Amino acid sequence: MTVSALTILQLDERWARYATYSGLTEAIRLRFTDAGGTLRELFSRIAFNICVGNTDDHTRNHAAFSDGRAERLTLTSAYDVCPQQRSTGEASQAMAYGPDGERRSGLAPLVDAAHLYLLDRVEAEEIVERVVAEIRAGWSDAADRARLTQADRNLLWESQILNPSIFYAGELQNHRSTTPVLR
Repeated sequence: MTVSALTILQLDERWARYATYSGLTEAIRLRFTDAGGTLRELFSRIAFNICVGNTDDHTRNHAAFSDGRAERLTLTSAYDVCPQQRSTGEASQAMAYGPDGERRSGLAPLVDAAHLYLLDRVEAEEIVERVVAEIRAGWSDAADRARLTQADRNLLWESQILNPSIFYAGELQNHRSTTPVLR
């Protein structure tokens, strides 16, 4: 059986907008078979969502497989990842990922929240740098597979995909480097 994060968090649909990744991390620690690995994967997915402009990361777009007992959950594969158009540079995630309700689509504040995902700062930075590097390395192939025109590639790259604002941490970082500066 598959259950959504909304169900895992025991929220009524009317209260879904108040769901947070912080709440989900608590449920993962209590009810998932591999809490540490699942939290690491969740952190990676949040980083990926930020990098590709997927701000539609609400509780219906996260799920787990259940063996029918509440304590035996495992994260499903990621799904419904869709870059959203931006009218400005900055965006916000659907669910807050930080301890103080941080939603801004930014990699530095995500790294600052690493402890919620049982990661230290170095591990979190390595995950973010790997996600950014993989997107940079795989962008051309992904665009080819999706049969994007050059116009579509230009529209998405550094607009939805790796928008410069995600690297902002007090001052705009060099987003064209191979790894972002997060401190």
